[in-house]
Amino acid sequence: MNKIYFPIAIIAILICGYLGLNLGLLDDRTLRNNINEILGSDPYELKTYPVNPDLTKRDLNKPLVVFFGDSRTVDWTEIPNIPFEFINRGINGQTSEQVLGRLSAHVASLSPQIVVVQVGVNDLADLTTLPNAPRNIINNCKQNIQKIVDKLAKEVKATVILTTIFPTGESQSFQWSEEADRAIIEVNQFIKSLKSDRVIILDAAALLADERGKVRQIYSRDLLHLNKQGYTMLNEELLKILTNYRNSTSQRLDS
Repeated sequence: MNKIYFPIAIIAILICGYLGLNLGLLDDRTLRNNINEILGSDPYELKTYPVNPDLTKRDLNKPLVVFFGDSRTVDWTEIPNIPFEFINRGINGQTSEQVLGRLSAHVASLSPQIVVVQVGVNDLADLTTLPNAPRNIINNCKQNIQKIVDKLAKEVKATVILTTIFPTGESQSFQWSEEADRAIIEVNQFIKSLKSDRVIILDAAALLADERGKVRQIYSRDLLHLNKQGYTMLNEELLKILTNYRNSTSQRLDS
């Protein structure tokens, strides 16, 4: 009996390995998502939000702002009492690869005018556990952020408010490596280089950091996340950007 099942098991392992290899090599994200769905896998967590959201209750006279990214985006609250609508499409713990992989499903389907992007810290957290692969991790993070910006600006036709990666806080229970902090600085320099007519940089790192480059205690909830006061401060800066956007849009319509 064992002699019969052994070759069957080998064949099954080879088939799984072949599928895994090809999934990793596929560039067409729609195809990858379809295959993952067939296999019962959801690496981009597409099921977190509706792929075909109900937009019938939207006020079309108000520009739609989408917060898009990781857990730091999840916590970002909308600005009340202003002529914009807000939808949050953050997911806890996601890397830039995952955020890029769900862009079409979770953001493009909303047809937003503005997308606020905060992503990258979970990529660079790997430098703490994988210290021998820093350059690949940093380069992949930069490439994914570039692709996210390009897709939003060129395909979704949205104005992108790209935030620099928030600096980290301090924790007695977890040691964040100095190498990871240096990587955040490097990626933030790259983020600033992406500024264009369709890409506005919100330099969150400069607003949040103290003289050591760590998040100021008054804004910190834990090692990676901000408290309410931190988001209130960021929203003050975001409000300035949105006000400028609305004024410039009104001027174009009047001319």
